[in-house]
Amino acid sequence: MMISMPRNHTKATIIDLTTGLLWLAMMSVTLIESDAYRYAALLLMSLTLISRKVRLSVTSKDWLAIVCLAWGTYTLARFLFGLIVFGEKGASEWLYAFALFFPAMGVALHASWHLVKPILMAFFCSALILLIVSTPFLAIMTGVQISPLFHHNSIHGAVGCGFVFIGAFYWTLHQWETGSSARTKAIVAAIAVMVVGLALFNIYGAKSKGVWLALVPALGLMIAAALFYLRRKAVVVAAIGGLLILSCGIYAVRDNVAHFGAATFNSVVSIVARLDDGVSLERVMQDAIASPETPISLDERLQLWANAIDVISVAPAFGSGNSWLAIWQTTPYRGVTYTLLHDGYLEILVRHGFVGLSILTLIVVSAIYRVYRASSTGVISSSAFACYLTFAVYFAFTILSNSNNRLAIGESYALLFAATCFACSIRLRSISAQHRSPLQADALSSPFPAQG
Repeated sequence: MMISMPRNHTKATIIDLTTGLLWLAMMSVTLIESDAYRYAALLLMSLTLISRKVRLSVTSKDWLAIVCLAWGTYTLARFLFGLIVFGEKGASEWLYAFALFFPAMGVALHASWHLVKPILMAFFCSALILLIVSTPFLAIMTGVQISPLFHHNSIHGAVGCGFVFIGAFYWTLHQWETGSSARTKAIVAAIAVMVVGLALFNIYGAKSKGVWLALVPALGLMIAAALFYLRRKAVVVAAIGGLLILSCGIYAVRDNVAHFGAATFNSVVSIVARLDDGVSLERVMQDAIASPETPISLDERLQLWANAIDVISVAPAFGSGNSWLAIWQTTPYRGVTYTLLHDGYLEILVRHGFVGLSILTLIVVSAIYRVYRASSTGVISSSAFACYLTFAVYFAFTILSNSNNRLAIGESYALLFAATCFACSIRLRSISAQHRSPLQADALSSPFPAQG
């Protein structure tokens, strides 16, 4: 006699499976560069509203949600105005309207909070398989520059590997902090160690100096998290051992690292020294661009940054909106082959000026503070907050020399960053409501509407 599952249970299982796959698609951009995350985000929000019947009103009185919606509305309206009135479409201007989705993504994560553990296990297992399959071991060992995983170029791949490396490290720390079973700790540690090793190996092979730089503060935060959040001898010893192994590895390939990075380093040191001597920024940049000793990659970036500074000077407060590309045609180095500025902060300033940068900074800092509060009240672990903070610092450094916020990996990260913030916010309000009204707390803490 066959025993059938209750219809509601089957439906819930299908919804959970679909939701889990969609979150994996959101995170997959670190491994495979594609636009799948965009469709996944739209489907996640739709599925949450329709199948899980979650109300967006849980964020309606949240001042940060209101700021995100207002900013997204402003940037979208400005883009449409520039497009319709002046015929200027700019380049990727509409991406700044993604803030409209931030609160809804938080609601979607809140509704699928119970799926986080299996999603992370599935993600890191997938990452391990893809790293093993895609890593050109021989080429990297011979010092050849490679493009990690399945990305469009080596820089994008290196950035993705950095996220995977940081995530795997904190995924392991979380198991120790929360007291997972010995079996779970062993499985997670085994997967994470291999993922960390392969990710770092690929980052070295990518020869992305910007990612190498970004990993320095990230590693500092990771070591601090192991020392101050866990304070467990075995974990501290493992962290120190890993650092020693990494140091030995860097020392072993120091000649290859110098071959790819020394010229850029020397040029940057020379530029900084001249600025310290009082030479104007404009003159220093002009001389560096003209110098045959400046590496090609740095020379192109300096041309892009010099042009961007000229564009920003036209409208420093609010930026030039869609029209920035028209102004670009009047800049001294307009012949440079592309307009991807290779600096995420300049990308914001040319479009929305210092006011726009200030608003985005407010959103980011407020989000970090909220997730910190969530860790302080037990909504998430301390290592989860440390991971969130390290991701933010790492990404902030990667966009110093690359426009990752204008690429798929940056867009996906922004949505996940915001989702975590607003999901934690909802759960924090649930805890506060428990001290006022049990019925209100149930309505906030449950992803489903209260039954009458």
